[in-house]
Amino acid sequence: MFDIKVCPSRQVVLVRFHGLLSEDDFSSLDRLASQARGRAEYDCVFDLSQVERVDLATEFVAKRGSLPQAFTNRERIYVVPQDDLKLLTRLYASYQAAEGWRPPSIVATLDEALATLGVSLSEFQAVPLPPA
Repeated sequence: MFDIKVCPSRQVVLVRFHGLLSEDDFSSLDRLASQARGRAEYDCVFDLSQVERVDLATEFVAKRGSLPQAFTNRERIYVVPQDDLKLLTRLYASYQAAEGWRPPSIVATLDEALATLGVSLSEFQAVPLPPA
């Protein structure tokens, strides 16, 4: 599951995953991204710090790593304090680099990610998600 918040003034989106992280989460994000195509581009922070369980096959991570990033000239930062999840995120980043795309940054805390982008959590507004 995930929630989305946005800081329109800085063009930053924050996706906060929690509980179980699965392929369905990424399918849902892809659907939302396709609906937003052609709009403004955003820096993206993917906060995985509240993920309790991971149900992602290595093959799935590799396949996603071969896809181009949605906003080519914007930052992508993954917040990953868990060692096992950090390995999958690094695998994804390696595939991105192998494809010639800029790999995302990986940090341990949300504060680090937000500081990198010069934004504070209080600047974000919740985005209502459509029913699944």
